[in-house]
Amino acid sequence: MNCEWREKTGLYVDGELEPAAQQAFAGHLQGCSDCSAAVLEQQELKKAVRVAGKRFSAPPELYAQVRRQISPQARPQPWWRWGLATALLVVIAALAGSWFSRSRADNSLIAQLMDQHVIMLASVHPYDVISSDKHVVKPWFQGKIPFTFNPPELAKDSPFTLLGGKLVYAEQAAGAELVYQVRQHKISVFIFQARDVHGAPSAGNHAFTVNGWRQGGLQYYVVTDAAREDAERLRALFEEANRT
Repeated sequence: MNCEWREKTGLYVDGELEPAAQQAFAGHLQGCSDCSAAVLEQQELKKAVRVAGKRFSAPPELYAQVRRQISPQARPQPWWRWGLATALLVVIAALAGSWFSRSRADNSLIAQLMDQHVIMLASVHPYDVISSDKHVVKPWFQGKIPFTFNPPELAKDSPFTLLGGKLVYAEQAAGAELVYQVRQHKISVFIFQARDVHGAPSAGNHAFTVNGWRQGGLQYYVVTDAAREDAERLRALFEEANRT
């Protein structure tokens, strides 16, 4: 029998639930295999749509045909007006092309990291190495990634608890994902070599906060549905632990 939460899966994946409902659904995923599987299915569908959108585009003839059907009485414009419009588009594309290219790359990477975070939340076995001891988790990555990093030393009264880590890939680059618990929420900290991935500013949507920064030749990203203040506090701990 399907779970009664199942009908809200699409709204959760798209970040369209109210913040309280979004958090409640994230907690529900920890114990419901039906909804976890549905979230994974929705994420794979979103990936397929993004890939198809980048790979395929409608030909100009189709756009022209649709325009004629929408405005059949529109009179054809003089050829020089079309030439001027085309030249203007070329100039705009030349000026903005590099900015849009970088923006798409950043957005693609952030989308990949949010997908990785959701997969972790929905997975029955979310970690490759399970331990709250950074001296166990950090050595596990040796030989698996071409860099090293320092997880922060958490105080006894810290609201954060290290749960474990796993090997991840983004834009064909190997990296580390460390997972922390803060109250009822999980936080993914992704670490890559800075030269392997695009740097991205802090960002967010209705579902997640993404906090990114570059330090010591590494690129860090914090992804979570917890409060933004929690993401910033964990970022500060990582910055302090990796300061040289």
